Amino acid sequence: MVGQRVKELRNAANMTQQELAEGIISRTYLSLIEKNTVHPSTNVLKKLSVKLNCTLDDFTTTASERNLSLLDIKKEIKWAENNVKTEDYSRLDEFIAKDYHTLESITEYERGATYWIRASYFFSKEEFVSAREEVNKAVKIVEGMKEVNLYLRCLILLARIEFEEYHTDEAIKQLTKANNVTIYENITNTTRVTILSLLGEYYRLMGENLVSINFNKDALALNKKLNTHHKGCSIENSLFKAKYGIRNYDLAEEHIRRAIKYAELDNDAMQIAGVTTNLAILMIKTKKYKEAYDELKKVLKIIEDHNIDHPFVLTINLRYAQAMSHLGQLEEAKKLVQGAIAEDSAGFAFEIMGDICVMEGYMDAAIDYLLKSVEAKEEPLFKTRLYPKLADLYRKVGKIDKSLEYYEKSVHFYDELVTDMI
Repeated sequence: MVGQRVKELRNAANMTQQELAEGIISRTYLSLIEKNTVHPSTNVLKKLSVKLNCTLDDFTTTASERNLSLLDIKKEIKWAENNVKTEDYSRLDEFIAKDYHTLESITEYERGATYWIRASYFFSKEEFVSAREEVNKAVKIVEGMKEVNLYLRCLILLARIEFEEYHTDEAIKQLTKANNVTIYENITNTTRVTILSLLGEYYRLMGENLVSINFNKDALALNKKLNTHHKGCSIENSLFKAKYGIRNYDLAEEHIRRAIKYAELDNDAMQIAGVTTNLAILMIKTKKYKEAYDELKKVLKIIEDHNIDHPFVLTINLRYAQAMSHLGQLEEAKKLVQGAIAEDSAGFAFEIMGDICVMEGYMDAAIDYLLKSVEAKEEPLFKTRLYPKLADLYRKVGKIDKSLEYYEKSVHFYDELVTDMI
């Protein structure tokens, strides 16, 4: 009944009859409407809907099967949207089960937002096929809307899905589209910071370190303009990796130390452990082995204190063993590495054991370990590091033919990674 719905919506808006009726009809007439004694004209309902911030359909849709008024549903959609923005998916199971996107009475923005919420939820569960289906539905609805921020969030999510499915080039295409929208619409907010930072990281992963640096610097500049540190740790960590990639180790250290400060500011133990490990890796690369050892001890303490169970703990232990070996603690290092070999599918443990064998003077054993490491690693970037090591070892043991073979392999993989185009 229309009268009952008017009363429900008025109560939900926390308005008295006098407040709602003022300037439209008398309070007495509104009372008669709510008692269903009289039926209001469409013109009156239109004016009431403006005050109640609802649609005409809201006066005839009760959503009683959900035991919620339409206004409550709208509030819940907004609540879910805000939760996804803060990446809090812990209380969304019940919302997803309600299928609000099927309601005819919600606005098109709310329908698009609901699809985006559902897509984000499935993405958090690593159900990428479902996430893609939902976000594509959202894009169809919101693409032409005047309010573009939801559209941008959809493109960001689509890019993240592409990335998780190993389509980095497609991810970059979606982010480029989003970035172009922000330029055209003159949008300068944290959503654009997210777009720029993701472009920076994805280009870095494709080996375009200089492009990555430029996008990340743009993200930092926008953060400064907005007086925020949105994605600060991620941006600085990405800049660290890009500077590391072009062998600018001094600047790389500046960026990773800033990343650590941002992680500490956010009080995120996992992030602190991750970026501090990256600092230690840089210390190993620049032969500051004692500093690397000390940083990794801090990381292992964080892992113990916060009971962190994550695959990267294996890498941290291996890096710790690597630092120990360079400090002459060979037996302790070997015990750590041998305990990790069975778990390490990437082959890094074999590489470290090979390096330790070289330190001990066992060249043939070192070659055996490095060959096992090569077998485990599929990425050409790793092989460009391992092949020269093998070539040098074969040269040292007098196997010149094998040494030349691995130098040639090094050149082959280098040619695959580096273009000679003008």
